Amino acid sequence: MDYTVFLEAKQLRKQAEDDAKLLSNRLALLRMEEQKALKKIEETRRKAQEIMEARIRNQELLKEKEEKERLKQEEERLKLLEIQNTKAQDRIQREQRVEGCKAKNRYEAKELKEKMQENLEIAERKKQEELEMKTNMKNQVKTQKSLAQEKRRLMNEAKKAQAREELEKRIREQEQMRRNYEESVAKMEQEELELIQRLQNTQLMQQSVYEDLEDAMRS
Repeated sequence: MDYTVFLEAKQLRKQAEDDAKLLSNRLALLRMEEQKALKKIEETRRKAQEIMEARIRNQELLKEKEEKERLKQEEERLKLLEIQNTKAQDRIQREQRVEGCKAKNRYEAKELKEKMQENLEIAERKKQEELEMKTNMKNQVKTQKSLAQEKRRLMNEAKKAQAREELEKRIREQEQMRRNYEESVAKMEQEELELIQRLQNTQLMQQSVYEDLEDAMRS
């Protein structure tokens, strides 16, 4: 009977050990799955961030290209206007020489001067408008860059905060699993002590029975 109790105690110990090992294996698998999921999430966020940054860069490049093209067209238009003014001036001067009329020459010269002054004023206004527009465009691009940098900074801070939260969560989970495992081990140890105590009691009982049997045989 004592051997049977011993086998039962041994079997119970082995079962408890196997349960602890199975639990450990399951926890390891769960950790692996968690790491895979976190890695996949991080990769997805990184790809989304790269796409967003590339889109912003493309938009900025397109705006710069359009602005350069517009400035080039305006410069060509101003050059053409200057050529036209020069040709007009030459034409008037030729007419002045042909006509030989001083009054007409003075009138046409005055008209030409006023026209040229008007054109110069128009060109100056255009130039000032272009300068203001270019300055506004630069400020807008600078503002967009600043906003993009601020957005990236906020996203990085959010990612860091989330990483800290996830790390704290994992720490809490690890501590909870450790406490659970310690409780399980404590229970198994308590059970082992109880089994040992029962075995000792059984042995004492067996010894007492042997002694009673010997006393009866001597009598």
